[in-house]
Amino acid sequence: MPGRLCLFGEHSDWAGEYRQINPQIEKGHTLIVGTNQGIYADVKPHATELIVHASLNDGKKHDKPLRLPMEFHILQRIAQQGGFFSYAAGTAYQFLTRYGVGGLEIDNYLTDLPIQKGLSSSAAFCVLIARAFNHLYNLKMTIREEMEMADLGYSVHTSLC
Repeated sequence: MPGRLCLFGEHSDWAGEYRQINPQIEKGHTLIVGTNQGIYADVKPHATELIVHASLNDGKKHDKPLRLPMEFHILQRIAQQGGFFSYAAGTAYQFLTRYGVGGLEIDNYLTDLPIQKGLSSSAAFCVLIARAFNHLYNLKMTIREEMEMADLGYSVHTSLC
């Protein structure tokens, strides 16, 4: 999944939602440019768990892989806690809720997208997971539907921030 660089208007993609609550908020603008850096992974289905082996942008593997049973309350709790794996758990929660899928095993073997540097690495990770569920479980989702599910997965985390 490639990242993106928000030249200005960072977070206006999700913050614009507040206009529904308060129409007095002015419309925001975002200028985005793609990047050739990204998050690379091999994925395969797993019957009962979400397993993520993550690599950091310095080439090292994350200390401990994420291993979560595909259970609603556990995925939601991890998503809402925040932290490194919250976006994966939030997106998996959305797919479990809507499609009743099994799990995934993700081997994120390369990340050359700088993490926490405004290149939308968390959003790219949500999209990677959404695309993996779509393709591995043959859900026949459009790219737009993948993006919407990734956004919902991201929102499980950000709703408590």
